[in-house]
Amino acid sequence: MKHVFTYGSLMFAPVWGRVVIGQYESSPATIHGFRRFSVIGKEHPGLVIQKGAPPMLGRVYFNVSDEDIARLDQFETERYLRVSVAVTIEEDAFAAETYMALNLDELSDTDWDVSHFEREGLPKFLTTYVAQHAPPK
Repeated sequence: MKHVFTYGSLMFAPVWGRVVIGQYESSPATIHGFRRFSVIGKEHPGLVIQKGAPPMLGRVYFNVSDEDIARLDQFETERYLRVSVAVTIEEDAFAAETYMALNLDELSDTDWDVSHFEREGLPKFLTTYVAQHAPPK
């Protein structure tokens, strides 16, 4: 079992719940040294290393099963690579898995807007990307 740090669409329960089978506790968490950019023409972001970037808020899910890690790997496709990162909740730091962008040529130079995704991108994302890439339950 591994902890999984999410920074984009998977922070949202409707997306997370369509991908994984298990029920997991979660909490807001922060990572340092990374930046999330919008993917050109898409609703979801890509994560890249960026020295000196401000702390980034996301959501960590605890003790995710190996079966659901495999489902997340499938959902993220070959455009993302699962890596281990240091995650912080308040003063506590620990390791978690996250998905880094490999599709750098598809990233814009614009930061991904969490609020905009929640307001406008989420419904479209559920009917397009999630419908195409979420493993069947």
